[in-house]
Amino acid sequence: MPLIFLYNISYLCNKGYKLYIIFMTMINRNMCIYRIQFFLFYLLFLMMLQAVSSRAYAQGIRFTGSSQPIEKRTSATFFSDAAPTFYDLFAIHFDLQLPNDRTMGYIVRIKEENQGSIFNLHYDEEEGQAVFRLNEEGKTSLITTRIPLEYLIERHWFPILLEYDLRGGKIKLQIANAAPQFASVQIESPYSPNITFGRSDYMIDVPSFSLRNFRVGNKVKEISFPLRESEGNKLHNASGEVMGKVTNGTWLLNDAYHWHRHTEMHSSTPSGATYDPKRKSIYYFNRDSLGIYEIQTGVTRSIRFLTPCPMKLKLGNSFIDHEENRLYVYETYYEEPYTGPTVVSLDLDDFSWRIESSDYLQRELNHHAAYFLPDSRRLLLFGGYGNMVYSNDLLFYNLTDGNWSKPETMRGDSILPRYFTSTGRSEVNQKIYIFGGMGNESGQHIVGRKYFYDLYMLDPTTGKTTKLWDVDRKENFFVPARGLVIPDSNWIYMLGYPEHLTHSFIKLRRFAIHDGQYEELGDSIPIYSDKISTHANLYFDPHLKKLIALVQESDDDIRSTLTVYSLDFPAISESQLYAFPGSGTQKNIGFYVFVLALGGLCIGALVYKISRRPKQPESVVALPDEPTLPEQPQTNCIYLFGDFTVLDRRGMDISHLFSARLQQVFCLVLFHSSNTGISSNLLTHLLWPDKPKDKAKTSRGVAINNLRKVLSELDGIEIIYEEGHYRVLFESICYCDYWRLKELLTQGADVLSPEILHILERGEFLLGMDDPIFDKSKYDIESMLIERFQKCIAKSREDKNWSSLFRAADALLTIDAVNELALEQGLYALYKGKLESRATIFYKRFAENYRRLMGEDYAYTFEDIWQRTIQ
Repeated sequence: MPLIFLYNISYLCNKGYKLYIIFMTMINRNMCIYRIQFFLFYLLFLMMLQAVSSRAYAQGIRFTGSSQPIEKRTSATFFSDAAPTFYDLFAIHFDLQLPNDRTMGYIVRIKEENQGSIFNLHYDEEEGQAVFRLNEEGKTSLITTRIPLEYLIERHWFPILLEYDLRGGKIKLQIANAAPQFASVQIESPYSPNITFGRSDYMIDVPSFSLRNFRVGNKVKEISFPLRESEGNKLHNASGEVMGKVTNGTWLLNDAYHWHRHTEMHSSTPSGATYDPKRKSIYYFNRDSLGIYEIQTGVTRSIRFLTPCPMKLKLGNSFIDHEENRLYVYETYYEEPYTGPTVVSLDLDDFSWRIESSDYLQRELNHHAAYFLPDSRRLLLFGGYGNMVYSNDLLFYNLTDGNWSKPETMRGDSILPRYFTSTGRSEVNQKIYIFGGMGNESGQHIVGRKYFYDLYMLDPTTGKTTKLWDVDRKENFFVPARGLVIPDSNWIYMLGYPEHLTHSFIKLRRFAIHDGQYEELGDSIPIYSDKISTHANLYFDPHLKKLIALVQESDDDIRSTLTVYSLDFPAISESQLYAFPGSGTQKNIGFYVFVLALGGLCIGALVYKISRRPKQPESVVALPDEPTLPEQPQTNCIYLFGDFTVLDRRGMDISHLFSARLQQVFCLVLFHSSNTGISSNLLTHLLWPDKPKDKAKTSRGVAINNLRKVLSELDGIEIIYEEGHYRVLFESICYCDYWRLKELLTQGADVLSPEILHILERGEFLLGMDDPIFDKSKYDIESMLIERFQKCIAKSREDKNWSSLFRAADALLTIDAVNELALEQGLYALYKGKLESRATIFYKRFAENYRRLMGEDYAYTFEDIWQRTIQ
């Protein structure tokens, strides 16, 4: 169902509440009112799901601040005509993004006409600190909060909370994760706030910030503003009602559809370019100089090398090794005889060149696909074209020994020879995906070529390829640009353009990984593609939540122009751009009213059909107290869930033999063992970053030896060292709960299986191990489990399987102890299972965990949640 349609349904339903009441009273009293209400609730539920999912898209307003004339500065006023009234308590929530132009001033003003009080929040920067001051305007500064500026910039977006305690006469301010602060003020209940962000009346000093996720209210009444408009000056609440206006604002939704052109750079000699997500910078280099463009600040720098690049540049293929902080450049072929280096690297700290290898492929592989595998420190190449031949060879360059190699055998589904192909690595399963291109079965150019729109999955450790699908496209042919973005298990994103046209446009598309269904997103980027050295690259910065496109064009295969673009992620389609009220939907409102009316007739017919069925009492499903657990091993066991525990071959607990350092070493090696293992350099860098290299190497050797000695008390486990990497090898006799859980999830086991639930019952993953080096591993396993349990909750509710619903909700709370979805769905399952007596215990456990983790009481009482759940 299109997003635009859902928003109009929501808007019309809000306006037509009285019609709903009339409709319900007109229904025959003998019909099953419960089923009608359930069906309407289900329709509303679908609308709510769509509304919730839409929050993942770009949203918000960008404010122009004091860097521009007063008349161009932004003002956004909420409730200027009719301010809502709150009693006892209310809170103002919003997300903020700091300016990058060092502007300062007032972020928001809250006025109450009857009480005459005005409070404002002021922002400034002092000595590397972001300083927020809550003031009672014209009287005094109430609260000052200082947070490291670097921390807030790193977070990109951060939340701000202003809570008014009208009974106690207090205001609470909390910014990001800083401790909340309180101030006593003269405020009373009721309170009707007028809220203005940015320029307000005579308050003209405004920072250039961005605002999103604005809402105000309490548990009785809350008004939220999605801020998903794309044009106009009206501010709509979530129901589509106009409740404010904005002047000189820039709607951020446009940044997820319109590519932002940052800069253009030029080189008169062969060059290359790449994006560094660590430093948020684009590097554009030739033999003599390096241009650096910082995507966040817009600053461009140019550095001339003290000594030129020792390798002759032709196409300037490149990638970045973050472990050594070096930019690698390689060539595979030269037309004339060549005896110099073929791989060089640039130190990104002092900008000096280093020769890496003279191993020469002597194969012209234009428009090949490439991906750097940091875990194994290898560059993977696939495909390419040269000397009238297409390639389907898989090649590896090893950074450790400086040699190119080709696997002796390729397993799995064969990939036809091709070029203009693209590749990327999944953040979920770490597999390599290869998409599309042009070529033919014989590999000979003279036979003719065809366009491929197929997707293969490659396991880089085994060399096995699996064909996932092949889309038969008959028109509007395109080839993919370099770089696939694969942020989740559902989609791959790519840039594509018709390379056979000199002047054309690049479009962003996303394909479903499971079946190849696709859609176009965003607008287009122009490209001049007359020469072989012209190409485009797509990157994804998960921190900035942006897609970065580098378009490098040449008209003679020597000089080139690099243009930098960015697009907020996730990108949206044109229909989503105009989906929210106030963004062009009113032009087509008649059509949607017609569709809504037609849908109403269908609903009426379905309701009548349901009402004619014989009534049957809904079965009550008892919830089991505990699932039947499988037999657990008593020897040779390692547990990472709950307390770190190790049982040796005799069943004795030898956990005390693992010092904190040995636990760190073991876990790091274990977490990397699914692939090629962890390199000795990375292990040293993570655990001994401040030690000299020789001492760090000694410490690493001692730790590995001690770990091997302790693990010798167990059967079926071994630490091996191959090609510069450490790995854990398990035999079936040795059990590790983390390793077993990953096996079960990979095999698609039921997440509610007794074995999985028993693993999770031990407690939090890596309990007590709070070192930042484990943050990613914790996030990976927990996010995987949360996603599985949320899907299980949705399916269990749809199937009315209350026992399964409760177990899924209960298990989800062991992973995410303050997950409100799990609380509500668990209570709903208890209600449907006629086990209300257990509901208070279930709620109490949640509330205690919430207080322990969040440092404050949960905002809703049991009665509030229970009534909301059973309605």
